[in-house]
Amino acid sequence: MRRCSVPASRVKAAKVGLAVVRNRQRTFRDPPVVHSDLGMLQEADLSGRRRVGNRQQLREERMSWKRIGNLTLSAVLGLAVWHQGTSATRVCFASDDVTIPGVYEVSYFDVSSSFTPSQQGYGGPGHSGGNGDALLHSVDVGNFEADPTGGDLCENIYVFDDDQELQECCSCQLTADSVKTYSTINDLTANPQFSSPSGVGVIKIVTTNISFGCINGSATGGTLATAGSIQPSWLAEGLTSWLNHAESIASNNPGFTPPYGFVTSTSVSHFAPAPLDVGELTSVTHGLVPACANIELHASGRGICHCGIGS
Repeated sequence: MRRCSVPASRVKAAKVGLAVVRNRQRTFRDPPVVHSDLGMLQEADLSGRRRVGNRQQLREERMSWKRIGNLTLSAVLGLAVWHQGTSATRVCFASDDVTIPGVYEVSYFDVSSSFTPSQQGYGGPGHSGGNGDALLHSVDVGNFEADPTGGDLCENIYVFDDDQELQECCSCQLTADSVKTYSTINDLTANPQFSSPSGVGVIKIVTTNISFGCINGSATGGTLATAGSIQPSWLAEGLTSWLNHAESIASNNPGFTPPYGFVTSTSVSHFAPAPLDVGELTSVTHGLVPACANIELHASGRGICHCGIGS
């Protein structure tokens, strides 16, 4: 499904349209019928307004609005349709916070703060925190609308440290029903744009239609690749991801052996789907795509993550 920016006037129109539909739904809920002196029927709707007609006419009017509520309310709620220029018809999400599952996902990682401070200074010896590699598993559930022949998708990964700096990005192709496995330590944080490898940070994943390509950045730099050139119309759904977390938690229980020692646990969390607006994607000051493009073109091969194992 494509996503693109929606003019503010169209967003407002869509919201007004939704309010109208909701109001009409309330208005036409089988209101009481009374007989008029003219041999016709009158209906008093919930707003107090009366409509006159024979029984069939009133029934058809009620049913027409019920059909609007049942069949197209979801479209009015989520979509704005308009004509751009003389030929192109655009269908876009009208709400600023619409989330399309499998298009934009976010999680955090912490692989070392129990023994090494993060960029922001959290952690170190004696602290609760990450204690070991985090494995990212991504599955292409199959989007044959985007790729009718194979259901392939392009997974674009953006890795931030906990100082909000984009350190690495990459683009990796997945085939339908496949699972790709990435090591956070070896694949996603070993080649930062600057500073030392990140121990704590954020992983963002944007999924795109394979028909627009899936080219990873060059090991020597100077080549604009997919993660650094995404347009809103490239977005596609169909990817889902998980990340494991190995953590050591400091114990405050004197009876714990060793006294005041650590409890080590491992958990797996699903990446959280998140809303993706045009600013987050393409803003020249803080967008994912321009920041990655800077890495691809100017970091001489640093900041390009690896595509892990799997097809």
